[in-house]
Amino acid sequence: MVTRGLWNLHVDGKWYRWFHPPRGVSSSPDSRATLTTFRILTSDSSKLKWESVPFPTPLHFQLDYVYTIDEDAGHFTVTEWRSIDEVPTRINRRMTLASIRETSLLEIDTLLSDVVEVPKQYHSLDGEDNEVSVQHALRLFEIKPDMPARLNELQFQFFTDFVFTWRFYLDDTFTWDHTSSVFPALAIGLLRIAAWDFEVRNTDTEDLPILFSSLPQWKAPLHQVFWFHRYLILCCNTDQITNAVAINAKHLVSQCINHKGPVHGIAISIRNIALFEIRNGKILRSPSIPLVTNISALHCSPGFRILAYILTSSRLKGPSAKSGEHWGTALPTEIFEMILEASEPSDLVSMAQASDSVEKWYYSSIPQIPGLIPRDFFMSIPCCGRRDTSNTQGAYCSVCYAWSHMECTGLSATMFSDTDHFTCSGCRESVPCASLDTGGIHHSYRKKRERNACSVIHEGKSKEFWLRVNTPTSRRPELRFIRMLAPPPPQNVDYTIFFSGVFSGLAYGFDD
Repeated sequence: MVTRGLWNLHVDGKWYRWFHPPRGVSSSPDSRATLTTFRILTSDSSKLKWESVPFPTPLHFQLDYVYTIDEDAGHFTVTEWRSIDEVPTRINRRMTLASIRETSLLEIDTLLSDVVEVPKQYHSLDGEDNEVSVQHALRLFEIKPDMPARLNELQFQFFTDFVFTWRFYLDDTFTWDHTSSVFPALAIGLLRIAAWDFEVRNTDTEDLPILFSSLPQWKAPLHQVFWFHRYLILCCNTDQITNAVAINAKHLVSQCINHKGPVHGIAISIRNIALFEIRNGKILRSPSIPLVTNISALHCSPGFRILAYILTSSRLKGPSAKSGEHWGTALPTEIFEMILEASEPSDLVSMAQASDSVEKWYYSSIPQIPGLIPRDFFMSIPCCGRRDTSNTQGAYCSVCYAWSHMECTGLSATMFSDTDHFTCSGCRESVPCASLDTGGIHHSYRKKRERNACSVIHEGKSKEFWLRVNTPTSRRPELRFIRMLAPPPPQNVDYTIFFSGVFSGLAYGFDD
């Protein structure tokens, strides 16, 4: 069996990588060839060219080893798969660069020692800010989530697909540090999906399939604090999400000096989010809400549901809405919708941010995929998966934030009145997963080996809307040898999603 690997290099604060194209043929740490490759790659006269990359490549299921030469830190790390209790587990072994350069041995395996990861400890900052419930925070945000829209069902599907596509970055320990440049890219990707702030193209892409060499290369904010769709975003380390707002309180308040009225914000890490409000220099924040967990490639998380409700849901009638919205020109509804339907996606997003009327139209439709209507709603309404019920009264679960119809719960209107403490049947039966472990997303997927498509109606026909992870059959000439036996499925790509002109890793096609 062929051994495959990739080399990362960190020098002068910049990252580079090298692998033997196209599949990364390599050798194991106990092979003489690995030490030889190290010496060639670190030689000034090496003819092997390093590729400049924004961040290191993690261990992928298509790789056996990732070798990282960190000249800045002075160590050499080998990341590999090891079977622990019959579970493939990602482990790190390390040695100093000095020891590998001075060794008289012919291989490096015996010089490597296991890296024991010690979680960072942060002291609690009690009294620096006040914690309120998530439900109270949503009221501060003037958000009152109603029954999920059709758009929400697709968003939740896109979230699980995004986590699945980039799982080797998301469940890699290095990614969880907010100082890593890959973290802002993944964070802004999740925020863009939650805000439906992306471009949908009715085309195939040469970027498929997503391989170990694929990179999330879309643009990301350069700073830890930035504005996004009227909200102040704070990127923070996973282990300090509950204290992040307090730690950065002065900096956050300084961002709001010229802002009239309260400022609403979202603290985001890979694992969690937290909501906060800044009013008159004081900060209120919610508890942490799980964003990416071990099962997020299979099920939508509470944190992402909250993000979608905030960024794409109807607002309460707050101060900005009391005065009404005056356009100056009376447009017939038909003309108004024709203008919106003919607008570019990026223009629609800008118009939605500027106008309550456009925002309501935009987020109640699926403008970039004409003729598509979700048929089932098991991501957003897991109680029955139906949205066309005659009884629209319901509530969000206070644990997973999924919607349940009152008629599905069997509760009376009186019992259902305290929606702030309502818990759905699924959360009562089992506590939802709230943890994210190194390699946890891939491990959870491997146990099930099955992911669901989104059931939709497209142009009047019932279809399955599938994430495409492979190149379409029409672009795979090697399959012509098996077509005589049984025609392979076409796996056509009908739509691709881009962040600011860069492929997001999400491509979709219809199957009957």
